[in-house]
Amino acid sequence: MDITLSEFLEAFPIPLHHIASQPFGNPWVFWNENEGSADVGIHMIQQTIKFAFYNTKVYTEFLGQFWAPVTIDGRRLLSTSGQPFAVRHLSNELANYRLFSEKYRYIIDVNRVDNEEENPMIVSGGPATAFLNRMPCMNEFQWITSESYHWEQPNFSVMLPLCLPSQSQCVGVLEFMINGWAYDIGKCVLSTTKAVKIAGLEVFYVHDLIPYKTINRLKHTKDEIEEALKVVCESHNLDLAQVWIGCEDKSHVLLSSSLENTITKRLLAIKLAGYRYVVTKDEHNDLDEYITLCDVTPRGIPGELPLETLQDHKSRYICKLRSEVIEDWDGDFFSKSSAFAICLRSNNTGDFDYAFEFIWNKRPNYVIFLEALILTLKRCLPRFKFASGVELGDELDVIVGECARYSEYGETSHIGETEKLKIFQGKRSLSSLEVTRKTTPKTLPREVIEQQYGKTMKEAAIYLNVSLSTLKRKFKELGIPEWPGPKYAKRNVNDSSIIQVITNEQENGAIQDPSILNLNKNILTIKAAYRDDMIKFHLPISPTTFLTVEKEIGVKLNLIVGSYKLKYLDEDGDWISLISDEDMSDCIKSSKTLDQVVVRLRVIPSPQPTSSSGSFNLFSI
Repeated sequence: MDITLSEFLEAFPIPLHHIASQPFGNPWVFWNENEGSADVGIHMIQQTIKFAFYNTKVYTEFLGQFWAPVTIDGRRLLSTSGQPFAVRHLSNELANYRLFSEKYRYIIDVNRVDNEEENPMIVSGGPATAFLNRMPCMNEFQWITSESYHWEQPNFSVMLPLCLPSQSQCVGVLEFMINGWAYDIGKCVLSTTKAVKIAGLEVFYVHDLIPYKTINRLKHTKDEIEEALKVVCESHNLDLAQVWIGCEDKSHVLLSSSLENTITKRLLAIKLAGYRYVVTKDEHNDLDEYITLCDVTPRGIPGELPLETLQDHKSRYICKLRSEVIEDWDGDFFSKSSAFAICLRSNNTGDFDYAFEFIWNKRPNYVIFLEALILTLKRCLPRFKFASGVELGDELDVIVGECARYSEYGETSHIGETEKLKIFQGKRSLSSLEVTRKTTPKTLPREVIEQQYGKTMKEAAIYLNVSLSTLKRKFKELGIPEWPGPKYAKRNVNDSSIIQVITNEQENGAIQDPSILNLNKNILTIKAAYRDDMIKFHLPISPTTFLTVEKEIGVKLNLIVGSYKLKYLDEDGDWISLISDEDMSDCIKSSKTLDQVVVRLRVIPSPQPTSSSGSFNLFSI
């Protein structure tokens, strides 16, 4: 129940300054009459927090408060007493909750985590967890200062640890409590994040916690995934593709309904990579709120699509996204949106799980669409398979249902299973190009087919986006008597660690292979030798990247990407490390002749990786 400003101020034992709320979403902002510090840095942060609070746009019941580090009796704690706070509406409930919060201190002294004094006002969890882990978090809670709970009161808490730009030290935790059923959390997180940045601070992003150093080849696998997501989205007109990994959160968590310390261990989903593709320029097609929420916070709410997929490894197709606490999917555009989630593993990272999430505007024949999407993933990520062990393109069970939905009274329902379907039934497959329903037949010039020499026919068909029978028919029409597969590329060389790329010049008077003369100057022709094996393949120069070359070498030589390094021979005869797209560009430039690009590379084996677990422990980082 709203009260007057004077009634609200009378609830506090000390005088407060304030900035009045505005009709267009700005909340009331309050701070102590005697607030301030001789420390210029602390005073600056307090001013910044006031500015950030005022610029947050929120239209429902809201309480925001800042938890700052303090030292009391030689002990490091978090306290909100004496710090700025904000409310959207003036009410006795919000005033009481603010006064209630000011009594508590949260332990952030890692050397003294126990409550030695057994002071009930010194506790663990809450903002201390966000502060110590540098990890934003979201939690549901029940109203604790009033026996008569009203559904418009805040019932969802978000903790955002803050830092100064370009610094890793946490300066405090911004907490806001909001009515998640009346106003989606995504809008509030986006608004708060923008306001904090404008004020001169930064929010810790959850993907900064990903332990690339402790999980072998995770960084390299992420780069592969990002490249694949771009191809999948642009090939199939997907609005958004994201990949999530599991994180075990074992921490002290404060239950707001009882203010008792408990220890919980739960699985969180953390965003590893994503790609946003603007299919149509529609003012309603705005995924910024959802993307920001995914970038900033882990997903730990039961029933969320990425989290459930990581937990049980089941594939799910959501025919129509429904409104939920974290995002409003019932808008003009999103009311027709669908989603698909699968759990994959890569040979590069062992049994480490990746939940792929795809969102797009609804299409009629979703079975054909899902099959085409998976085949494109298979082509882009040849070392991935389902977490269950099933290969991409094999028969797969998919749960069809609706996304978790939250009612206005806080009731939660998990993803409801309405039916199951099988895709690739009997290993029936189709080209990913079928979904675009091209009316013109696929053309396969000799030059294009020759680029696939050295692959198996199955690999070549996947790269060319045609069926195996189509490729067989085409190369017979061209008069090619036998497919030049992997054996065609093998040759013995004295130096088993050298990878050579065909040059366009005659070497020591040798006669050039006549098939090379047919290649366009925009084609990169590569010979690769490893131990006693040598391969040859061709790639178009314009889209070729370092990852493309590295991946192709790994596939053809049956090597795990990341288990070897590459070097190229420059025009001066020196071996130069090849580790990036910039190096690849220099390599191509230094290897050009009049008619084609020629390169020499060297392969240096790296130590073999060890297997990883399905998720990582947050506290092992």
